[in-house]
Parts: sequence; structure tokens; C-alpha cells
Amino acid sequence: MTVDRYSVDACWSDEDGAFVAVCPEFEGLSALGATAKEAVEELESAIALAVETHQEEGWPLPQARLRQRFSGQFRVRLPRSLHAWLVLEAEREGVSLNSLVLACLSEARGSHSAVASTPFE
Repeated sequence: MTVDRYSVDACWSDEDGAFVAVCPEFEGLSALGATAKEAVEELESAIALAVETHQEEGWPLPQARLRQRFSGQFRVRLPRSLHAWLVLEAEREGVSLNSLVLACLSEARGSHSAVASTPFE
């Protein structure tokens, strides 16, 4: 199994003052870098060493996560009062309900100090 089959997530860490990259399949494995790219490159080296160690020791390698495909659609049930507020707010803004909900979700996601890079963006 090759290193590039494993997933990598990278985000900024205020605590470390650097970007941190992790591999969910190898619990506890992480790497730091001044940029997300540097952290990922360091992590790839660490993954290669972890794979090598597992093979040398005869340990089973973790299963690679399957990449999910996302349709961009989901259905959510809301309290009637929230649904009414969203519809009225969309009308007030002159946008569709979908556009308003997308804007609200995008704003909420952007308000986090660290947003993990994802393979589906």
C-alpha cells in the first residue's frame, strides 16, 4: 500500500504557532510546518516511515479511508418557527431560501479560526 492512499488533513494551530497535518488512519501521527504544504510534506515522510515500520514489524497496516463523493444536497427538518424566519429573511434580502442558507452556512464555517482542508473542496 502506498503512502498517497492515506488521507491527510491540515489546519492552523494557534497553540503550536504552525500548521499541523494529521493522518486519521495513523492515530497520533502529525507534523508541523510554516505552511500547510510544508506540514503535509513532513507528514508524508512520517507516513512513509510508519508504513515501513509496520511492514518491518509485521503489524497490519491501517485501512485507507474511502473517498466519499458528495452530491451537494441534503435535506434537513427544522422547527416551523425557524423555517418561517429563514423564508422571511430570504424575502427581505431578495434571495432564494437556498442562497440564504448557503450564505449562513458559509459565514458560520468561515468564522472558525482553523478550517481543515478537505479532499472534497
